[in-house]
Amino acid sequence: MIRLKLPFPPSVNHYWRHVGPRVLVSKKGRQYRADVSSLLHRKQIQTLEGDLIVDIRLTPPDRRRRDVDNSLKALLDSMQFGGVYHDDSQIVRLTVEKVAADPDAPRADVVVQHVPASIGEAGFRICLRCDVAFDSGGPGNRICPTCTLVNNSLPAVKPMERGRKFRNGEPLV
Repeated sequence: MIRLKLPFPPSVNHYWRHVGPRVLVSKKGRQYRADVSSLLHRKQIQTLEGDLIVDIRLTPPDRRRRDVDNSLKALLDSMQFGGVYHDDSQIVRLTVEKVAADPDAPRADVVVQHVPASIGEAGFRICLRCDVAFDSGGPGNRICPTCTLVNNSLPAVKPMERGRKFRNGEPLV
């Protein structure tokens, strides 16, 4: 298992540049790739073989709206360029989570590991809530037993209706 703290990736909108009929990786994209490659080289990361699971937690630099999928291309290609794996086609399970913005430390926390069990079978998973490894009952079970107990002990929350306007919890007429 490899745990990495990488710089926050550029959006795919800033990763590519059109130069005439060609599409190239932009200067910002090349710089990001070089930064990630340098960091991985200093950590002496060994290239992983076979099917992989990648869990990503994105901490953006500000509260602007961002699509999580716009950050994936630069991040996954940079990890491939840096030698974490041979090709991003090795990734068979990808989990992405965007958390609250942190202007002081925008980053991408990444965990890369081998697939311990076939997709659809019980096996080893990383808890989405506490990042602890646990033995899962199947692909739909991504919360460890401890966090499940905590979740079940929380009071029930009444979901708000979408499309209606509310003020102080009361619907406006």
